[in-house]
Amino acid sequence: MHIIILGAGDLGKQLAWTLCERPNAVAVVDESAGLLERLKERLDVMTVQGDCANFSVLKNAGVRQADILIAATGSDASNVLACQIARHFGVKKTICRLSSHGFFSEKDGFPASTVGIDHVIFPQEETVERITYVLRHKSLVERIRFDVPGTQMTALHISNVSPLVGVQLRDFPHPELLSRLRFSAIVRDRSLEYPHGDTVLQGGDEVYVSGDSQSVESLMDLADPDHQPFSLVVVAGITRVSKILIQRLLEQGYKVRVVAENVTAGERLLDDLPEKVMVINGNPTESDVLEEAEVSDCGAFISTMRADEENILSGLLAKKMGADKVITVTNKAEYMDIVPALSTIDCGFSPRLVAVNAVLNLLGTETARVHAILHRFHAYVYEFEVQEGSPLCGKLIEDFESTPSTIFSLVFRDNRMIPATGDVRLQAGDQVAAITTPEVERLLEPLFRKHSILSRK
Repeated sequence: MHIIILGAGDLGKQLAWTLCERPNAVAVVDESAGLLERLKERLDVMTVQGDCANFSVLKNAGVRQADILIAATGSDASNVLACQIARHFGVKKTICRLSSHGFFSEKDGFPASTVGIDHVIFPQEETVERITYVLRHKSLVERIRFDVPGTQMTALHISNVSPLVGVQLRDFPHPELLSRLRFSAIVRDRSLEYPHGDTVLQGGDEVYVSGDSQSVESLMDLADPDHQPFSLVVVAGITRVSKILIQRLLEQGYKVRVVAENVTAGERLLDDLPEKVMVINGNPTESDVLEEAEVSDCGAFISTMRADEENILSGLLAKKMGADKVITVTNKAEYMDIVPALSTIDCGFSPRLVAVNAVLNLLGTETARVHAILHRFHAYVYEFEVQEGSPLCGKLIEDFESTPSTIFSLVFRDNRMIPATGDVRLQAGDQVAAITTPEVERLLEPLFRKHSILSRK
């Protein structure tokens, strides 16, 4: 595919890296010559310097031949205008990143499609949704949603005192629950492992489990039966993410305290929030400030400041002072890799990675698409479509248990979910979800494709 990415910042750079892993022709447009030069040194991409919403600049980027345009600049107005220009040139699909809903209104008959935008993504709102979900249970660290309602893939942290420590999967104490779930992957000692019957769960494991939502929640209760719902949540920083998050937390009944570095921003926030919200002015990386916020008694501490370094430092300090669960927001790729390695930080979420996942979910080849990049490890959730006449069509999953370095997690058929157990016979049109790496995906995809020249090993 011919793909144009507008913006070479954090989001555009991550998109370029990911899309170049497939045989795509990628062009990146940005006003910064420095950003483009650094990108071109590392990737085989075309770069065009200029205003991303400029008619001539987009023509130079090859918009006439483009299949997809992704408007990912920091300017909402530029993103909207660029998508409108792209539609004029006949681009088949336009994807627009926005930070505000104010540009369009379905209720008033002015949807985004009016100006040629096919898909709109709101990274800050999606990040907030992920954060509020993992607050539901202490053991939750990540969730991947699917199109089929009531289906999910969830990462659970197994604490050292969990009743599941030492349990061998073939001897799982609740076989009826196990029949409705698939243990899809385990992150252990910074390595990705694929569980089998003889796998023994260990303290510190982060286990990706897939199935219907009710069964996944039952497993959460088994992993941590003493969990008590959080009541007090401390939020550090006043940003777009935190403003949405605070409002969402209040709607869900949490008691909220906010630590604000900027006094003026803190006063403005107080004007917009109910009186029951306490705002503490000060630096969240200082212990006396966190003590005033009573972090030692909070259920969760969430750091949302603009500087990744401060988010990590304040999270480490909050955990040391007694916060039960620590969640940080990061943006830079370097820190996205560091946070999962820090045992004192329970979860890390990146609006940039959330946006990348939203875009990738809209793209794909004839037989495969990236459903999500994991936040906890550099691996992907792929969805493969079984084609008529492919090596896997009509075969039992157990006949292909030797597929390279992966476990089939879920099968989607006729808008319903089936756990990908060995006795499931795959049919043409089935969508199969699995966690794996891009290198292994290139070996797996031919198994789903008609007239594959690869033979089973």
